[in-house]
Amino acid sequence: MKVKVPRYSFASLLVALILVAIIFPLIPELITRSVMLKASLTLLLVCSIYVFSHDRRAFISSLILAIPTAITGWVSVSRGTPTFAMLDTFLYIVFFVYVIIRMIKLVFANTVITRDTLYGSMCIYLLFGIWWALCYSFIELLHPDSFHGINAVDGYDVWGFIYFSYVSLTTLGFGDVVPISRAAQSLTALEAVVGQFYLAVFVGRLVGMHISQKVA
Repeated sequence: MKVKVPRYSFASLLVALILVAIIFPLIPELITRSVMLKASLTLLLVCSIYVFSHDRRAFISSLILAIPTAITGWVSVSRGTPTFAMLDTFLYIVFFVYVIIRMIKLVFANTVITRDTLYGSMCIYLLFGIWWALCYSFIELLHPDSFHGINAVDGYDVWGFIYFSYVSLTTLGFGDVVPISRAAQSLTALEAVVGQFYLAVFVGRLVGMHISQKVA
């Protein structure tokens, strides 16, 4: 069975994820980091919603989650209080966990491996990194100094947490950022396990399906 998705939707989301995780942090600070962060996350919201535009129920559900998330995010830029930052981060966590679950179902419902399937599997892996970075930021907001090596202001150095998240997801473990609190340590260990599990099981399944598809 081949599950249809809007044309270029996975490719668009993949480009957006690469921009947010790698390119945007390198841009000189012509605007404040908080504005750049909210613009980046809003871009991910839009691209994620577009993936589900073929499915009315998933599209409406993602839109219902995205609207208050985006509004709260931009309000938190002007207010700049820890309370708004915490609410903003929590809403993004909820939105992206929904997106990840829906995308896993969407990608792995395919029995025919296509370019979109491969793009989708890459998007899921990169979304894991973004989601965990937001979780780390939320922990830092709740319990300051949960991490050593992150220059967080009110727990909101999300760029730093994105870097740490991908280092943990890929189990590189440079050691320049260290989780201190129990919650931070547990979440970091879980991310490393999930990252390896995803590559071994889900991506391995895709490779196996692709080989059998070629043989057939």
